[in-house]
Amino acid sequence: MEEKDLSVLNGRNWVATMMLCWSLGTFGAHRFYTGKQGSAWAMLIMTMTGCLAPISAIWSLFDGVMIALGKYQSAYGEMVERINWLGYVYIAIMLCTIIGAFVYIFFIGAVIGSMPLVSSL
Repeated sequence: MEEKDLSVLNGRNWVATMMLCWSLGTFGAHRFYTGKQGSAWAMLIMTMTGCLAPISAIWSLFDGVMIALGKYQSAYGEMVERINWLGYVYIAIMLCTIIGAFVYIFFIGAVIGSMPLVSSL
């Protein structure tokens, strides 16, 4: 059997980091996982207060793109086991989600705006 160099695996798993960001990113789960405790607590508190949750959501979207592109740095070392095509799929899904949300909001606004006002008798 061939021995592997375990010093290469000192960092955090890229796929796990990306999935944590995708599913629990606004709570800072990916930052807790990668050892960035201070900013993770900030994201968790912002999300739990409610009024600052949009800031945490934008922050997690930015982190997700940085993770997908391989630019995100872990406190434990380099991210390992990166899958390039999965990062691009993640970015495409995020863009489609954002565009879909804007189209949905525009559609709902157009439907509500076109409804006649009901006059009371």
